[in-house]
Amino acid sequence: MFSSCKPIVYSPLSERVKNALSFVLIVTRIRNIFCIFAPCMEKIRINVVGLYHWDVRTHPQEYVAEAVGKQLVLQPQHENVKDPYAVKVREGSKHIGYVAVPDLDVVYQAMKGSGMQRLRGVVVDSNIDPPVLTIEIEVEKIDWDYEPFDDTVYQGWHYDGLPLIAKIMEQQAELADDLMYELENPSQGQENVTSLAKKLLLEQLFDPSREMTRTRYRLERKLSESNEPEWQKCAQKLRKQKGLLMRHDDRDEIARKLFIDLPRQLRKQGLEDSHYTYDNRLDELEQQLRAFPFQMYDKFLSDPVDFLREVYYKHVPRKYLLQLLSGIVLMILKGRVRIQRWGREGDNKPIEQIENLSEPLNNDDRLKAMKEGLKQLLLKKCASGEPFINQKSQWAAIISVLSFDYHVESADLKDMCSKMADWGFGKDSGYEYYCSYDSVVKCNDYACKPFNEWRGQGAAHKRQVTAATELRAILRPKIGYK
Repeated sequence: MFSSCKPIVYSPLSERVKNALSFVLIVTRIRNIFCIFAPCMEKIRINVVGLYHWDVRTHPQEYVAEAVGKQLVLQPQHENVKDPYAVKVREGSKHIGYVAVPDLDVVYQAMKGSGMQRLRGVVVDSNIDPPVLTIEIEVEKIDWDYEPFDDTVYQGWHYDGLPLIAKIMEQQAELADDLMYELENPSQGQENVTSLAKKLLLEQLFDPSREMTRTRYRLERKLSESNEPEWQKCAQKLRKQKGLLMRHDDRDEIARKLFIDLPRQLRKQGLEDSHYTYDNRLDELEQQLRAFPFQMYDKFLSDPVDFLREVYYKHVPRKYLLQLLSGIVLMILKGRVRIQRWGREGDNKPIEQIENLSEPLNNDDRLKAMKEGLKQLLLKKCASGEPFINQKSQWAAIISVLSFDYHVESADLKDMCSKMADWGFGKDSGYEYYCSYDSVVKCNDYACKPFNEWRGQGAAHKRQVTAATELRAILRPKIGYK
């Protein structure tokens, strides 16, 4: 009965193969399951700048030369007065520098996406002169839609003057968009991308808006992903520029471009022959500019070069920056700006160039404007209803302004008073407080000196200062500063 059955032969080798195959299958399944559930890490690269100013300021080049491989920590510094969005970079307790402004968006987007309060990265590249570090960071997720900047501060602010600066800023924005489009949808070969990238490297510095700082990061990252050597060179230059962007020399160049070259160009184009001049609204428009958040217009008047750094660190959006810069250019063209300082060296030549940009009046129009200004001053009243000019002696202040601010020439003080009589401001003018030599000569310390050399105190001194200040405020919109 059992003789027909074949005996079972035991094979140790077959069993081993079977077990091995089973093990491989289990490992494969585990690996596949792990790949499904394990997070896909994303990598970002950001620049660290400002090494000259912090704990490695005595040896920044030496530190950078040995920095590759170091692990650094990125920590937001919301209490930073200059930039509440600043991200501090540390090695242990040592303060190395800050994340470059164009990279702040992606740093905050990485922290938001990964749910982390700080990031850690490894230095993968460095530039010795100027000292700039490139850090690579791995995170689980980047929330590319996250907007870290709060623009509620601009709500309620408006400027309804002429958009004088729109064209140049729009051209730069379009150039950046064209380059990004070509990188994502190449249609004309590598040469077109290279040409656009090189052009952008020359021109994009003149746009310090928040949108352009974001674009710099995106373009640098996209160019870096390519194996094309020329694109890699452009990416490297763009990466360096992110650290150099707000150097003093760069800011000086941008300020000259925006506040000297552009107004000259607009003047040459005959701006006021083709546009509403806004002459009857200049006071209103200037008030709008002064209401811009962060006192930016006042900062421009203090120093146009440093003003651009403030724009950069306040992350001003292009929409509002266009309006602010347009208003500044309009005030320059109208001779309404008085700049206190240009750059850290205090260069006076750009200030003189800006003051001379306003349309010069011919002699007849200038004389007419002066007479109208004097009439306006004599009729003007203060809040209490009292006239600003309430004593004949205040003509000493008026004569000082005309002589030293506006170069109205005369042989002596008596001759100047005679000239005022010829202009219609003498005894027969009908004005209660007319120009009288006998009254003015008693205050020749004021009449014969420029405003900034006056010394005195008390009510008499205050009256002279009031007269000079009011006349200056009236004449500057009409004539300019000279």
